[in-house]
Amino acid sequence: MTRTNSLRLGLAGMTLAAALAAAPARAQNIEATWSGFATLGWAKSDSDYTYQRFITRDGGWKRDSLVAGQLDLRLSPQWSATVQAKVAACDTKDDGVCARAAWAFVAWRPDNDWLLRAGKVRVPLYLHSESLDVGVASDMARLPHEMYSIVPTNDFTGLFVTRSFSWGARDISIDAYSGQADATARLWLRDGLPPVVPAGASFRTVNVKVNGLVLSVRDDTLTWRLGAISARTRSADGQPLPVRFPRVDIGSGLYYWQVDPSLPGPGIERVGHIRNLALTAGAEWSFGDGWRVAGEYVRMMQHDTELGSDSKAGYLALFKRIGDFTPYASMARQRSSDGVLDWHQRLTTPTLPGVVPGADQINAAQRLAGESGYAFDQRSLALGVSYALSPTAKLKGEWMRTRVGRASGHFDVPAGQPDAQGLQVHTWTANLSVAF
Repeated sequence: MTRTNSLRLGLAGMTLAAALAAAPARAQNIEATWSGFATLGWAKSDSDYTYQRFITRDGGWKRDSLVAGQLDLRLSPQWSATVQAKVAACDTKDDGVCARAAWAFVAWRPDNDWLLRAGKVRVPLYLHSESLDVGVASDMARLPHEMYSIVPTNDFTGLFVTRSFSWGARDISIDAYSGQADATARLWLRDGLPPVVPAGASFRTVNVKVNGLVLSVRDDTLTWRLGAISARTRSADGQPLPVRFPRVDIGSGLYYWQVDPSLPGPGIERVGHIRNLALTAGAEWSFGDGWRVAGEYVRMMQHDTELGSDSKAGYLALFKRIGDFTPYASMARQRSSDGVLDWHQRLTTPTLPGVVPGADQINAAQRLAGESGYAFDQRSLALGVSYALSPTAKLKGEWMRTRVGRASGHFDVPAGQPDAQGLQVHTWTANLSVAF
């Protein structure tokens, strides 16, 4: 399903739901509430390897800057609708900014315990999923990228059901959801495969069907969340996805990996879709005198292919509120499975010497296949501080050191330079976040 068809499906569903919602509310007044939020963020690094698409040695404003507005309509005591539009760096290209609907749903609350939503909503994968882009909702200058980049999309179009209740002093909610999203995955191809595939950023659309269940528990000092999400992913153009690449021996100890059907070999095993199961856990605990600790962990299990996103990630952060200041320290880690990292190393390492006819093209094709995967092995340490200018405005600053192990797809490798393996990068971030 294309992005356009997905949007049409979501709008059609919302139109139907809105019509149903309007019926019991025709004789009542509709209450409208406007709100919004924005972040003006600047970030730079000390490396020639661009980090997270936009963090460079020269510094820039595109990584974190955004502005969003939200309209909430109360149609009746039971029915409501919400639309949130965001303007930020585009998901489908590296230049310019784009506007898109982050949320667009109709909600029905039959009583205080049940809430049903239909339309475009947020995947409740993380502790901060609901406030993912709202800078004032977090003291960190940027939510840990190792954790918060684990999935290609944070929104989906479908149905979302919430059951809430109290247990003593605790508020408990259970969320169940099902839907689909057209997500854009960005890949960086150092050399490409001229003239067929240009070097640089490549954007590929995948269709993802998701089903999930989340348990959240909150009290005055502790919030924790457990979740499970099942995803079924296929290429938006309908092309099958490779399971693995066969090794082709050509004699004298020389070999290559058949990464394209046009190369001689036994053929590439492919499947129409791949399945993932992600298990998540997160908690935030305020334990007195302004101290607070937060941590999250995700285990992404890949099925049907050896070349997918099988990985694990997490972070741990410590905060100390001192008046209007909140200094913090955080550690984050993301690592793909050994199998995924091994495939990345095999494919990005040339296997044929230049004296073999066609070696350069075969080696380039192998590298292209390796860079089209999702191999990550990195860790970060960050020290930062936020300052509450008011209840709706925060000024933040952060220093972060990131170290790459065997590979990291979060870095753009400059032409002619070695891969990011072993790279160490320092980044500095300053931003102002407001809500209105």
